[in-house]
This record gives sequence, structure tokens and C-alpha cells, in this order.
Amino acid sequence: MTHIRRYKMMRNIPPGPWGSFVAKADTFMVKTDEHALQGVNPGGYYQAIWCRDASYILRDWTLSDNMAAALQQLNLIWSHQIQPGREKIVYGRGSPEMKFMSEEAKEDKQKEFDGALPTTIYQVGFSEIYGQNPDIDSTALMISTTAWILNKSLKKHASLSGDPSTTSTTSTTASEHSADYVSSLLLKLGITDPKRAIDLLVPRMLRAVNYLAKRDIDNDGLLEQNHNEDWMDTVLRAGKIVYSQACWILALKDLMTLLRALVMGNEAERIANMANKAISAVEQKLWSEEEGAHIDIQETHHIGGPYRTLTQDVSLYLVALSQGSAQDNILDVVQGGGEQQQQQQHQKQRPVKEDNGDENMLLHDRAIKTLEALKSRTWKGKWPLVTEVALKSTGPWTLKPYQYHNLTFWPWTTGIEMLARSRFDRVEDSNILLSALASESGLHMHTLYEWVNPITGEGKGAFPFRTGISAVRWAIIDIFNNIEKKVSSAAET
Repeated sequence: MTHIRRYKMMRNIPPGPWGSFVAKADTFMVKTDEHALQGVNPGGYYQAIWCRDASYILRDWTLSDNMAAALQQLNLIWSHQIQPGREKIVYGRGSPEMKFMSEEAKEDKQKEFDGALPTTIYQVGFSEIYGQNPDIDSTALMISTTAWILNKSLKKHASLSGDPSTTSTTSTTASEHSADYVSSLLLKLGITDPKRAIDLLVPRMLRAVNYLAKRDIDNDGLLEQNHNEDWMDTVLRAGKIVYSQACWILALKDLMTLLRALVMGNEAERIANMANKAISAVEQKLWSEEEGAHIDIQETHHIGGPYRTLTQDVSLYLVALSQGSAQDNILDVVQGGGEQQQQQQHQKQRPVKEDNGDENMLLHDRAIKTLEALKSRTWKGKWPLVTEVALKSTGPWTLKPYQYHNLTFWPWTTGIEMLARSRFDRVEDSNILLSALASESGLHMHTLYEWVNPITGEGKGAFPFRTGISAVRWAIIDIFNNIEKKVSSAAET
């Protein structure tokens, strides 16, 4: 029985898009259950672990009550965090600067990459960085998911123990907390070495944050990347990319929440300040009033194109903005503060400002405009596409239109856009997007593929592609939680 099944028993589901969404979503969850927990690799012919993909898959595992296995996989993945001399690292296969030729990262290069996670973890004793530098999203998304899962586990333990004050302990060090709290938690979850989990994961996430912070070369709050250093590994984006900032902000917000639960006040405040700086920088530099959307700033040497392309993955920034808010559809900005204030905020489950209404209104209006721009510019018929226009240049493979990342439909990014639209009360739009994947009675034939040619409707790439399945399942559960809140609120009034 899936998590969603319990919502089938909800009464008084409002008519219209909510009721329709509920039926399609339940079908999707039931039909994809068999694929969700088969492995942490993306599926199909992708047999290795891709850190960015694993971040979505492990969220799905946790939401599907498989937290123990998720924690075990987190320990495995973070054991491959780059550290000089630990294991063989190859890099550069996707980099035009390196002529799309891979080479081994020697010790000096590994020192440069220290703290990052690789793109791919292979089972033969080495890992790969696909571009010239580690992907921003692979490291950032794994920070986000790891912190989110650990925080979920803390709440679960508090609920099982019947002591709601457990997560607000007054102990002052991480080691004391891990001994008294997290260790016993992980023991109950079946982890054989619980101290290793907390000792490994929290310090490693902080190391990873320090690595990513260094990617802000000009100290403007935005991380810079070179070509093919994000999930679209043929689009050749270089510069300040909205999607990559979204991954960074998600990492900071989820880690901040965990650190507050662990009562690591100074670190939590530092991370909160970094998140605020990143959000402000996106709004100052990546918002285009002319375009009515958040748009990438490509470097002058960038060889992809066109220069001002709207991509579906900017919707992840809207997810990052709303992450951790009191309600999914209320936009908040993170805040630092003293330890007492942090504890109070954590108890409310709302680590945000209460007096930033004007700022929230501005961010909310811009988010809505970005969603409208995506709908008008990237939705083609029944298909939401990953790019609004055909790409002028790709690499290392030359892509024709309607191939791979070039004007195609991806269930993975469609799940993220569904989630973003729900967070901003666009449930009807989320329902339309879900219609591309499922009806009330079954999945459409292309749903389990990595990507789809929107002209022929033919599924392409890996099958079944677990990343897409898990991203949509995460969106569905988040949306159901939002619907449940609204139904309960309506019943009370």
C-alpha cells in the first residue's frame, strides 16, 4: 500500500482539478511502486550511482517508509566524497575546454575538488566528474536530500518517543547530541554503526558547503559554472545558471533546518546567511523584467545558445524559495538569529521572518510571472518541454531538435514543475502536467522513459528511468499534503 492510498479515503475532496488530480496521482503511485525501490541508480542501462539522481530516488524511498535503506545509501554515497588520495577520479569527458577528453585527476586537482561529490560513482573502484569541474547540482542536491532525510528521521523519532521536545534539546555540541539522540535513532532504524552516520554525514555536508561556496568566484552570492556542469550535460550552459542556484539554495535551507534541530546555532546562522545572500543575488541579477522570468546569465565565452533561453528547470528555484515554509504555498525567506530565536522558530517549524511581507509579495509575484512564462513559452500542445527553442550548439553530442535535451519532454523536470506550481497554488496547472504522465486509469506508455520526442510521442533513453518516477512521486506526495491541509482548513471553517 502506497503513501497515497490513505488519501483515497479522504472525504469532501473539492470538485474540479483537485479531485481529478487525486485520481491520476493515485494511479501513478500505484503503478510505479514496483520501480521506486529497486535501486539507487537511475535505472535502465544506467547501472552506476549518479549523485543528483540518487537525491530524488532517496527522497522517494524516505517518503515510501524505507528510511533505513535510504540512510544506508547516504553513508555509501558520502564515503565517495572527494578527498585527495582516496580513490581514482577521472574528469573532463563532457568539457569542451578539455576537448571532450577525460583524464585522471592527480593529487593537485583532487585538492581543488576536495569536498565535492562526483557526478557518477562506479562499482569498479573509481568515480567520475563529467565536466571540467564537479557539478554544482550533484553535490548540492545530495546535501539537501541528506539533511532533509536526517531531519525527517529526527521528527519520526520524536513522534515515536512521544516527546515533542526531543528535537529542541539544550545540549550545545554535535557530539553530545549524536551520542544521546541520533545514535539511538539510527540504531532503531537498523544502521549497524549509528555514530559513524552522524560523524560522517554532518561534517561532510559542511565540507561540501565550503567547496560549493568557493564556486562563487566573484563573491556576488551566485555560483558560477563551466560547460556541462549540471544535469543537462549537452546544453553547454556556462555562467550563472538559475537551476544551479536553486540546487544551492535547497542545500542551504535543508541543512539549516537540520543544524537547528541539532542545536548547532552558529553553523545554522552561517548557513542561513548564505541562503539569504543567494536568494537576494538571484532576484537582483537573474530576474529579467523584460522577460518576465528568472533567466540565466551566460558567460561571454559560452558556446551553447541561444543566449537568453528559458528552461523548464528554473522551476526548481521556485521550489527552493518555498522549501521549509509553514505551508507549501506560502513563500518565506530564511533568517539567521540567536540560538533561542532559532529554537523558537524550529518549534514552530517555520525558520523564517515574520515581518518581511513586502519582500515576500515581490518574490511571490515574480514566481507567478516565471510560471506564466514557462507555460506560454515552453508548453507546446500537451507537452511541457525542457527548452523553449531549439539549441544552436550542443556537445559532446550534436543534437537535432526533439532529441535528448533539445526541445523534448522529460518526466523528471515535469515533476519539478508540478511541485513548483502546487507550491504557488497552481493545482490546476499541476493537474494538466500530470495528465501528460497518467490518466485516472493508467500510466501513459511514455511515462517510464527518460525523455520523450514530442513530435512522435515515442519514449527514448533509459527505461524504466527511476529518477523521473521518483521526482514525480515526490511532487505528488507534496501536493497531496497541501490538498489535505486545505481540506482540513475548509472543514474547520
